[in-house]
Amino acid sequence: MFRKKEPKYKPTNPDDPWIIKTWQTPRGRAALKLSIYGIFVLLVLLLIFFRTDFSPKVYKTLYIPYTKDNSTKIEDLKQNNFAYKYTITVNETKILFYGNKLLNIESGYKEDINGIIKYIKENDKVYKVGLTEKEEMTNLYENLNPNYFSVNYIMELIEPQFLENKDNEQNYTLDNGVEISIKSDNSDIKSIIIKDGAALYELEYSNIGKVTQNDIEK
Repeated sequence: MFRKKEPKYKPTNPDDPWIIKTWQTPRGRAALKLSIYGIFVLLVLLLIFFRTDFSPKVYKTLYIPYTKDNSTKIEDLKQNNFAYKYTITVNETKILFYGNKLLNIESGYKEDINGIIKYIKENDKVYKVGLTEKEEMTNLYENLNPNYFSVNYIMELIEPQFLENKDNEQNYTLDNGVEISIKSDNSDIKSIIIKDGAALYELEYSNIGKVTQNDIEK
């Protein structure tokens, strides 16, 4: 004996809720299923949205410093465009030079036990600068070795060895006993220290390649 199959859609009464009435029609049931599916999809999307971090991402840039070779460092310094500070100590007596150099012009100050003077060097001539005039002077480097203030002269003494050595700090002893130490970073030569008997020359360089005419005229 076979059980009678119940109808898929049952008749409804006027008093039945609208959802019952809708469910018992083919079109209504399809619409309700579609609505339920849409609500489910919306809930999933909302859940994904609220769990997603929309804060700005900060990405670190990989910085690889540029390293100059020693030949470039030398050539940069030989251009005679830099600010300088020279500290010379002779038998515990200090002499200080500081200023700017631009090609064949140099302006700066000399400070020693006699006081402070301002000077200008132009084409190997030295002038003491006063308030209203300047006068030529010949004793700016009195009792000092003026060659040590020349980058070209120093490099002639140690350039071959300096080019071969890749260290940022290099030390040399010349045949005459003069000791030379050069310190640099990845970009520039920062200082040259020369020990010649009782005299110590500490030569510091900065703003290499950045000195302008305005710096000279200050």
